[in-house]
Amino acid sequence: MKLSQLNNIILGSVLAFGFVSNGFAAPHGEDHHGKGMKAGMHGSPAGHGPKHGKKKGMGGTFSPHWVRTLTDEQKISFDKMHLKVAQFEAVQRAKMKMLKAELDVIAATKPNDKNAVYKKIDEIMAVKKGIMRNRYDHISEMRAELTDQQRISYDMGLLKAGKHKH
Repeated sequence: MKLSQLNNIILGSVLAFGFVSNGFAAPHGEDHHGKGMKAGMHGSPAGHGPKHGKKKGMGGTFSPHWVRTLTDEQKISFDKMHLKVAQFEAVQRAKMKMLKAELDVIAATKPNDKNAVYKKIDEIMAVKKGIMRNRYDHISEMRAELTDQQRISYDMGLLKAGKHKH
């Protein structure tokens, strides 16, 4: 089987999974098993909170945590946004896996062809760049739907999360 045929099969499977899984999206406030979520843990099933039993920060000193203050309309809107981001990332991660497999094949069959290796690395980095851009577009989209008070808490969460990611 040619590598391009394999790529088409993998990509087709991922796309089919993404469209089929839309019907199985859990209602807001439940994980995919139908279990409830902890308060303030938007998108995280109960029991999957911060490590080591520490309580997560609640945003600004006097502002309530943004998730607990969402209106029903905001919740529905955010769930739709999160689904869109998840679908995009599923396809992009499948592309990245495929490109990495192709890179491994090139490295094994043409180890002295640095141009081919570098070109494939550039393709992988372009996919990663697209994922990052999509995430930050999502952040802007989320912020646009928050009230000023909610945005303070949301922004504090973004800034705190950034401290721990290196």
